[in-house]
Amino acid sequence: MQLTYSLLKDAWNEVRAKGSSGGIDRISINDFKQKEEKYLMQIAFKLKNKTYLPQAYLQIKIPKDKDEKRILGLATVHDKIVQTAIKNLLEQRFEKHFFSSSYAYRLRLGPRKAVNKVRHYIMAEKNKIIAKCDIDNYFDTINHTRLFKQLKPLVQDNYLLELIRMFIRMGYIDKDRQWKERTAGVPQGAVLSPLLANLYLTPLDQRMHAKNIPYVRYADDFVILCKNRQNAEEVLNQTMQYISTQLKLKLNPGYFIREASEGFRFLGVWITDKFITLSSGKIKELQQKIKRAFRHPSFPQKYHDQVEGISNYYGNLIPQNILFPLDELLIKLWTEKLNLLPGRVSKKQLKKALKHLRFVTDLYNRHLNMHRKSIINTVYELRNQKQITTAEQAVRLRRREYQRKFMENMHLHIGGYGKSIGISKNKITVRHKDRTITKYPTKNLRYITISARPANLSTEFINFCVQNGISVDLVKSNGEPYAKIFDFHHIYVKTWTKQEKTAQSEKALVIAREILGAKITNQIRLIKYFGKYAAKTEEDIALFMPGALTQLQDLLSEAKSVPFSGEFREKLMGYEGIASAIYWQWFRMMIDEETGTFTGRITRRAVDPVNSMLNYGYAILYRHVWNSVLAQGLHPEYGFLHAHARGKASLVFDLIEPFRQPVVDRAVLAVINRKFPIAAPKGKIDKPTKQRLIRAVDANLARYEKYLNKKFPMIDNIHRQTQLLRMYIMGQEKRFKAYKMINW
Repeated sequence: MQLTYSLLKDAWNEVRAKGSSGGIDRISINDFKQKEEKYLMQIAFKLKNKTYLPQAYLQIKIPKDKDEKRILGLATVHDKIVQTAIKNLLEQRFEKHFFSSSYAYRLRLGPRKAVNKVRHYIMAEKNKIIAKCDIDNYFDTINHTRLFKQLKPLVQDNYLLELIRMFIRMGYIDKDRQWKERTAGVPQGAVLSPLLANLYLTPLDQRMHAKNIPYVRYADDFVILCKNRQNAEEVLNQTMQYISTQLKLKLNPGYFIREASEGFRFLGVWITDKFITLSSGKIKELQQKIKRAFRHPSFPQKYHDQVEGISNYYGNLIPQNILFPLDELLIKLWTEKLNLLPGRVSKKQLKKALKHLRFVTDLYNRHLNMHRKSIINTVYELRNQKQITTAEQAVRLRRREYQRKFMENMHLHIGGYGKSIGISKNKITVRHKDRTITKYPTKNLRYITISARPANLSTEFINFCVQNGISVDLVKSNGEPYAKIFDFHHIYVKTWTKQEKTAQSEKALVIAREILGAKITNQIRLIKYFGKYAAKTEEDIALFMPGALTQLQDLLSEAKSVPFSGEFREKLMGYEGIASAIYWQWFRMMIDEETGTFTGRITRRAVDPVNSMLNYGYAILYRHVWNSVLAQGLHPEYGFLHAHARGKASLVFDLIEPFRQPVVDRAVLAVINRKFPIAAPKGKIDKPTKQRLIRAVDANLARYEKYLNKKFPMIDNIHRQTQLLRMYIMGQEKRFKAYKMINW
């Protein structure tokens, strides 16, 4: 049994991966790494020539409970490597002599299986009486003579046996550099100690096995399970006597016998005959550990270690929901920490500060981005709270909040690569590689946009959407729809026939003039809204605006006087073109400092970020108007302002016009004015820009605005305008009135 260079090399890799501290010689992992070849050769040479001399352990004390401290011995990196090599050499040989009742420090076992075995004995085998014991000061009281008597048959190489004896007998050096002798026990913290501690109690495991006594041991902590109290008392007394006389150990005074239904603590969890949980005291203890780690000088590393430790241990022992209070505490601690950051802090800075966010449970970690966003919004709101001094202000703020929530619940966007979309228990399920990544509630859901490519849609999903009036749009990366799922019952030939006749009548001029008038009016009002602030600081805007507004007002008046003829559409579109040129010149001046790349409106093959954003925003609006047209049974191709052409959704383009400014242009200006970086490589806006734009457009669609003397969300005003148009076409209304923004 040789400790070869290869074994030492493997052992070094293990020690390095753990990254633990060095010992008394102050050689760290990084120090050793600098000269690893030299050090490993030295260790191998000394072991071969039997000249290896272990260092003393560096004594440290850590809290055990309120009144006691646990003494640990830190070995040097050299000694850890040798001990790890010995452990790896002997572990498989020892395993053959261990019993299935022992669960500590063994591959593929551990606390979860130990707890499950205890529960099996209680619930499946009906052992309702338990004796709970643990050995007093176990690691420090192991008898050396007996330990090496057990070791000798298993380790027949005398030098290897003496090496183990060296590591077990080696003393401590305390903080005062004083030598502390070791005559019993195995050093806690040493690599070999767990293996040797398991070996020492193997005779107890053997005895229980021979007597066929249900029994589970984890290191020095064990449970005996019996059918009745008399049997439990008898077994416990015999076990105590064996431990005392044969193993030279004693039990902690806190041992007891009780019914499993009363519950008992084992390996940090509370077990009964019906369930497993954590006591309120243990939850508070874990919460205190997290708080200390959160405020530790080595944050975030200490915090990560604590969260990972709790997750790895308790996450595998108990139902995850029991640990949710720990994750809620983490959200609270992060919120408090970020709220103390000095000065004004942007959401981008808060997101950067939250890069270390980790949770205990898998569920919270799976929704990490959602919780990060929630913390950021909470902190941002706390730090930017305004004084609420009037009822009108309070109502306005809450209205905006619920308008935003309304739109978030109404619209679901599914992007990414390779998604499978289905329906389960009235929830939209999105899967990727056989794993469910999202379950979205369908209550209040009205629109689904799918940009994922490729995407698999189940027939159950399609049927559910059709039956519940949920519009589904399949879109390209630029937001442009290429397919739509809708109920074919929305096809009304009678309405189409009436619509086609109207498009050729004088009524078409009335509709076209109203739509164009609404568009130019909305352009004027958007310029006034944004321009009145910009004109105070921008000289070129201040000079440009009065003339521009006068020109637009004149164009509006002239458009209203266009007579009915075969060319009325061309004349109206001529006015539309002139008005748009003036409008986009103002728009360019508004954003010139922020972008510098926008020279004018480009509808197709745009490569600059601003036009790419406008095109993407209009594509969103286009889909909503198209949904509205289909829902009202109108034909998308028979327009009134835009000429009819096969394959061109002329009516959709008509009905979009009044909503471009309040929904999309306003959103694009808002994103740019907030100084967010925007990018559109090869004409495709990047993901952050796209997400900000979608949020801004959705916010405008959820905003309550007045139309037809009543206030509704803008998304509903789109449908009300389409409905009014259908009723006007069918002769059910005497007048059609397109949407116009109120004077902000």
